[in-house]
Amino acid sequence: MLYLVDVDHSDIWPERPPAPFKRYPRGSICLISLKDGAAISIRGRFEVLAFHIPSSHFAELAKDAGEPRVDDLATCRGVDDQVIRNIGGALMPMFDMPEEVRDTLLPHIGLALNAHLAHRYGRSPAQRLLASGQLSPMQEKRIKTYIAANLSGNIPVDKIADATGFSSDELRSGFLNTTGQSVLEWISACRMNKAQSQLSRTGETIAQVAETCGFADENTFVETFTKAVGVTPREWRSRNRH
Repeated sequence: MLYLVDVDHSDIWPERPPAPFKRYPRGSICLISLKDGAAISIRGRFEVLAFHIPSSHFAELAKDAGEPRVDDLATCRGVDDQVIRNIGGALMPMFDMPEEVRDTLLPHIGLALNAHLAHRYGRSPAQRLLASGQLSPMQEKRIKTYIAANLSGNIPVDKIADATGFSSDELRSGFLNTTGQSVLEWISACRMNKAQSQLSRTGETIAQVAETCGFADENTFVETFTKAVGVTPREWRSRNRH
């Protein structure tokens, strides 16, 4: 669900007391599995865009697009996800469009939504390293895709391992043996590459670039960027603006 207004609701279960009411801010999302059913008690207004996505869609995505297999999605409540906010913004005007126009556009937006959910929140089945101690090409792709989709947040190694089906130790050793870099080194490089792209292509402030790329704050970003590149983000932008 993508909340269109601030919403108060609580989870309810058949055999135990309901959870306390919690406020979910406008623009945040709630992502849950319906395998075992789900029910909520609503207080006040409840305006959302609700997406019901069969698990078979993720199997089709893996098969047709060569994406890694996803068995389940992480449960998220009240998470701020800019991509889903943007998808919601694109969907709202479609309710007033002619059916033939809407039916042409919806499959493309649905595919984008499914791919984003799989990349950012997907959980892979239990994995094992190859006999060489390396990752298979598909395992490597899944790990790198997950990192790229979650750069703006905190992504410790154990969280990446849980999402991609490895133990933390196997992930560390397999990634190093395959790429020649540690997971943390790869994350740092990805953040730096994304920061350079944002600086050259967008008008975002330095603070916004820092947040988008997952740095703790603007000062940390400036210090890290300057040490890695040799000039400050502002100086780099002035030389490389597209």
